[in-house]
Amino acid sequence: LILLAAIGYSLGIAGTIVATDGNLVREATGVIYDTDSGLEWHPGPDQGMSWEEAHGWVRGLDTLGGGWRMPAHSELDALHRIGDGVRSLTSLVPLSGYWIWAGQTREAATRWLFGFSYGGEGWSGQPPADGGRAMAVRIRRKHD
Repeated sequence: LILLAAIGYSLGIAGTIVATDGNLVREATGVIYDTDSGLEWHPGPDQGMSWEEAHGWVRGLDTLGGGWRMPAHSELDALHRIGDGVRSLTSLVPLSGYWIWAGQTREAATRWLFGFSYGGEGWSGQPPADGGRAMAVRIRRKHD
């Protein structure tokens, strides 16, 4: 990790590291960098929202140069931590909800949800009881 940070800083792409969890690094900007996949994650507001609201939040996000999108369900698995109890979302993500919306849709009213309570996932036409949460993702970019 120290070598990775040194390389990142020398290239001008890494921010100040405030916490780590295996291959995940949270920076002072709030962005979480996955050193295995090269993806950057931006947690959304910690409030329940519909898929449409989550999609709108992600589309309007211009933090650190923009280019954010909703994650694919397969990408969300990188944030899952087996054995961390009921809340199996990495502690680097400051969201209290268990469900995060993915970008995939099926038909007009069915959206993909990933559950971080026990790792469940699937199609849903309705937000879960605590509301889904938003996460934005993109390929790592140089930070100014």
